[in-house]
Amino acid sequence: MEKIISIKNLNYTYPEAKTPAINDLSLDIYKNEWLSIVGKNGSGKSTLTKLIDGLIEASSGTIAVDGQEINEDNIWDARKKIGIIFQNPDHQFVGATVEDDVAFGLENQGMPREQMIIAVDHALELVKMSEFKKRDPQSLSGGQKQRVAIAGVLATRPQIIIMDESTSMLDPDGRKTVLNLVEQLREQQDLTIISITHDIEETELSQRIVVLNDGQIVKDGKPEEIYDLGPELTNYGLEEPFSSKLMSTLRESVKLPEGYLSGRELKEQLWKLHSNM
Repeated sequence: MEKIISIKNLNYTYPEAKTPAINDLSLDIYKNEWLSIVGKNGSGKSTLTKLIDGLIEASSGTIAVDGQEINEDNIWDARKKIGIIFQNPDHQFVGATVEDDVAFGLENQGMPREQMIIAVDHALELVKMSEFKKRDPQSLSGGQKQRVAIAGVLATRPQIIIMDESTSMLDPDGRKTVLNLVEQLREQQDLTIISITHDIEETELSQRIVVLNDGQIVKDGKPEEIYDLGPELTNYGLEEPFSSKLMSTLRESVKLPEGYLSGRELKEQLWKLHSNM
């Protein structure tokens, strides 16, 4: 697989801090991958995001984006390849209408108006928000606002999208809708998704999960490998997934296959057991 981000021996300590926020961290992220980075508050997730996007400069170590090591001379080129969707979409809105807001990043890039109109319409179509383009963003629901924020990022044609706790303010239905939309866009646009979250339940669409603790990677594996840790996840300030807890309870009374089962797989196993009764 082709690397899109390569991080080597990265270190960062905030001014006045006694311990590093990022401690000798190395990580490769691949093109078209959905990687979730999870950990409790203070584990280093947000600091790592800022370092990748060049908002803060590492004390030591290197970050390469699309094969180019980030430095002062090329940081703006690297940033063009990365879009960030934040936790609260209200903090991203600057336009009086939805279409103005989506156009903001393109205006900063100096895109001609004719091209901008096409790009904005296309981005809104991708997130199914075309009919809202004349609306005030503040009049939208939480899920709709997050879709507009995604459209604003998509319009700039990034290769990488970082979701920084970007579904944590949504209700379960809104969260599922946004995550499914991002997964569709990842496949259609050949995007790399980096999802930053403290909620293990938000990682079910990931292909890989990295667990951070005290600025270091403590676990790196496929979702089923991480979920299979069960109660051990609480050592890193994470909740055990509901399906994992449920399986532990069910195993006390029924025979289930070893290892983690997804919600769908668990339903299938329970249906088989019911059919054989």
